[in-house]
Amino acid sequence: MAAYKDLIGQKITKVTSNPGEPKTGQMWYNSTSGTLRGLGIVEAFTSQTNMPTATGYHTSFGQAIPTTVSAGGIGSPGPAPTSAVFEFNGLGWTAGGALPSSGKESPRGFGTQTAGVIAGGSPGASPAGSTTTSHYNGSSWTSGGALPTAVQGSHTFGTQTAGFLTGGRGNGPPFPKESASYTYNGTAWTNSTAMPEGRQFGASSSTSPQTSALVFSGQTPPGRTNSSIEWNGSAWTSTPNVTFTADQLSGSGIATAALAASGSTPSVTGSSSKYDGSSWTAGATLSTARSSTSGQGATGVTSVIFGGLTPSYTTAVEEYNFSTNTITAAAWAAGGNMSQGRIQLMGFGIQTSSVAAGGNAVPPDPNVVNSVEEYNGASWTSGTALPSARQTGAGWGIETAGALVGAITIATTTEEYNGSSWTSGGTASDNFYKPGATGTQTAGLKFGGSNPVTTQTEEYNGTSWTEGGTLSTARDSMGSAGTQTAGLAFGGNPYTAATEEYGGTSWTSGGSLNIPRAGLAGSGLQTAALAAAGGLPANTAATEGYDGTSWSTRPSMATARRLLASGNTSPSTASIVFGGIVSTSSNATEEFTGETTAANVTDFTTS
Repeated sequence: MAAYKDLIGQKITKVTSNPGEPKTGQMWYNSTSGTLRGLGIVEAFTSQTNMPTATGYHTSFGQAIPTTVSAGGIGSPGPAPTSAVFEFNGLGWTAGGALPSSGKESPRGFGTQTAGVIAGGSPGASPAGSTTTSHYNGSSWTSGGALPTAVQGSHTFGTQTAGFLTGGRGNGPPFPKESASYTYNGTAWTNSTAMPEGRQFGASSSTSPQTSALVFSGQTPPGRTNSSIEWNGSAWTSTPNVTFTADQLSGSGIATAALAASGSTPSVTGSSSKYDGSSWTAGATLSTARSSTSGQGATGVTSVIFGGLTPSYTTAVEEYNFSTNTITAAAWAAGGNMSQGRIQLMGFGIQTSSVAAGGNAVPPDPNVVNSVEEYNGASWTSGTALPSARQTGAGWGIETAGALVGAITIATTTEEYNGSSWTSGGTASDNFYKPGATGTQTAGLKFGGSNPVTTQTEEYNGTSWTEGGTLSTARDSMGSAGTQTAGLAFGGNPYTAATEEYGGTSWTSGGSLNIPRAGLAGSGLQTAALAAAGGLPANTAATEGYDGTSWSTRPSMATARRLLASGNTSPSTASIVFGGIVSTSSNATEEFTGETTAANVTDFTTS
């Protein structure tokens, strides 16, 4: 038997604490705990950001998790098909270009995010299939070559210029289970070798090339099956069976690394099965059992499963994790409550050290307060009161070096906080309230506001204000993030989804929010920001993240609200929001933590 050193290239080291970044395959003896330790494999589905709309009988394409497209299907509550398209970037979803006609039920897709194809499917008005082929370029759709046979629920893989479709449900009655196969060159479909038997509503290794793939499960003439067959570019051969029997399931990966997950057995299931090129083995169980879902991934063990029926339509998304890392999904969690509910308050700081100042204690006006509370990451305590009661201003900076400006009656007055007391700062040149603000105490930026609604921008150096470049869109009650020379303004009133980026002298247009809103909270940087809650005008709990180009969805807050505040200096992966109006003023705090990955260190024994 080979020695550990011969296999790994190093000895088992004796340590008193675990290595900070252990290597795959490395083992060590922890003398403090008296255990032999190393990296263990984690196999699990973890929650991801939900789809924007509950959807089933849809399709997908894309070569990896960060470049996945969901198209068509039936959106909740049905039964009409949807033309909605959503793109997944690994953290959240954005709306893509809508399908050119009414959405299709049970179409099938293949290709990449910027060169994708969907083919077949039912228009939804009848059980008939379709011969329609549509191409996606990352933003819009064009018509492709018509299929020789109208089908739905077929099996597809390949690229836009080298695709493959086989089987599916043909038109009827009696709606045959088709066995015909076709190749696609980007323009026309050509007959290929038929499957050994008809099959519909099964799955395939959807990321496979045209010449090497698996087709598995679904319905064959005898009924629901777990059989699996392999295509080598010219012929079909039988392969071992999937470990569970289902149709309307999800398939992903390639011929040597595929994943079968979920489906109807006939009840919905959360089962999964992995293929390694020679055999199928049972995999992790989905948290949400479902059928009529879709999935995508470069390999079976790097896949994401989304939507489906539970039996009701669902927005649930789960990512498969088979590695030495433990992945914790992004989420909001409740923090300590403020002692006083308030709206239109001002906030600044970070998740573990924030300040809430002023606002309305109980709506409506004129219940304006000067009270201040400080947050330590767990609870709020009283801070030094403001010199004057104020509301509808904006805050920026950190707990020990923060500032406020703007208010209905004292809009030009700046107050600076050092963690224990307030002092007067420079006077703003313009009298606007409900502005956005970001930056540091000595390099601040305020923009927009009302009195009336404005495009005005001012920069603060810790002593005085000077004019900056004007916003393109006049607004107030917007979200803000970033720094004085790399600021971000998004949303606002009049209700808008517009985003603008500040470069130190002027504003330019950025990607629009998915949901227009005002009275929202913001945090982070120009290239990594978070937008939370707000009014549509109705309250929302929706959260979005910005990557410097576009916004995509993030997990929603527990409580929908607007006119809240945030620790806007927080990074987008560790944000905090507090206060606002639900049906009355709220004292609730919520903390956002982005997705985290940590090495799975585990104990090993000789048995």
